[in-house]
This record gives sequence, structure tokens and C-alpha cells, in this order.
Amino acid sequence: MIDLHTHIIPGIDDGAPDPATALAMLKMAAADGSTGLVATPHVIEAEWVPDWDEIVNCCQRLNQDARHAGINVTLYPGAEVMINMDLLKRIEHPGIYCINGGSYMLLELPALEIPGFTEEFLFKLQTKGITPIIAHPERNLALQKNLKLLNRWLERGILIQLNASSINGQFGKEVVNTATKLLTSGMVHCLGSDAHGVESRRPLLSAAVRRITKLIGAEAATQIAEINPNRILQSHKIEQVNIRTQQHWWTFWR
Repeated sequence: MIDLHTHIIPGIDDGAPDPATALAMLKMAAADGSTGLVATPHVIEAEWVPDWDEIVNCCQRLNQDARHAGINVTLYPGAEVMINMDLLKRIEHPGIYCINGGSYMLLELPALEIPGFTEEFLFKLQTKGITPIIAHPERNLALQKNLKLLNRWLERGILIQLNASSINGQFGKEVVNTATKLLTSGMVHCLGSDAHGVESRRPLLSAAVRRITKLIGAEAATQIAEINPNRILQSHKIEQVNIRTQQHWWTFWR
């Protein structure tokens, strides 16, 4: 499994507070079956705007610490970018704040709404050669009521990252229902823990993968947890997720 969303770099945002916690997170993820994690510290204009080189260097140091500790997992650089038109000035082309310095960028929306400039922001990223990945849309109150908007974004080549804790029920029934609809309609491309430490928000994916397997089958679960994340790390194209249950093919809009 590859975890595409973690706040593991120590002291850079509201995630791991120190190197010991970051190393403990890597150990916990490896024990749970993850072979790779992406460090995605918040990038929020006027609040948290970490230097890209700092993110890369911190990942290198944590990888060295993990090897010395015998932890068999790899940490890749990335970011969770809160959409903001001013941030586009910092992003000229693929690389900076993209997953593994490639062509995919994890984007965060406000929890309660879809800003009016969202379509323009997504379009401009794509014109720069960057493929947006929307982080945990199942938790956005506006998208919960308007999955057709999310479907339109998918038709434009935009991807979706689901939080493991969402399908496991940590954020309530409505989030579980939305996550289930996204999964059973083939709208989810990758998975993330959104881990912030080793207590309540931990870097664990296996329980969610088991739940996803029951919902949409082992093949689709593997695609979401392993195949697609590997392709994202390598900046390769992602295909739409094909799903099949034991009863029939699911079509969400049916």
C-alpha cells in the first residue's frame, strides 16, 4: 500500500511535532503494510508556505533515519495545497509542491464550500501541466450535496483521493455514505491516511482497504491502494477505476 496523504514532517505544520513522532509514524505505517508514504504538509497562503527544498530535505533525512532504524518504508515529498489564486504565482510548472516532484498535486478545498474561483484554479493548474488530485472530497459539505460537480471534474481528468478514516467511520455517517457512493461509482483513484501523529489520526490504511475490498472487490481495491499511487509517484497517466461487486456492475448515476 502507498499512503498519498500524511502530515509527517516534524514541526512544519499541524502534523508530527518532532522527529521522534515522525519516525514512530513511519514504523507504524510499515507495520500496517505500507511500503511508501507521501509527506504532504499544508501549503496555505499567508499561514503555512514551507519551502519546497525544505520538504525534500526533510524527507531525505527521515528516510535515512528509517533505514538506520530498520524500518522498510520510503517517504516521498509532496504537499497539500489549499486552493488560492495567489499561490499560482509560486507554481510555474510541474515539480514544486507536486507529489514526488512530478506532475500530480494534492489540493485541499475549504471544508464547508466550493470557492467561486475553484474551476479557474483547477484549469490553470492543468494548463501548467499539473494534474490536480482533490483531497478527501467526501468531507466537504458542499460536495456531499453535489457529486455531479465532482463527476464533471473527473471528466476533465481531475483525480480524487479518499481518506481511510472516512470509510472507517471516524468522521460520521454522512461522510461514510459519501465515501461509499464515491467508491461504488468508481470515482476514487487513491487513498490517504491524512495522518497527523500516532494517536487519533494515524498512518493506517489496511482496515480501510479491507472495507473497500468488501465494497468493490479486491482488484479495484488494489488499484486504489497500490497501482494508481505507484503511477502517481512516477507521473504516469491514471485510468478510471473499474469496479465490480459480487452482484453486478455499479453505475452511480443509474
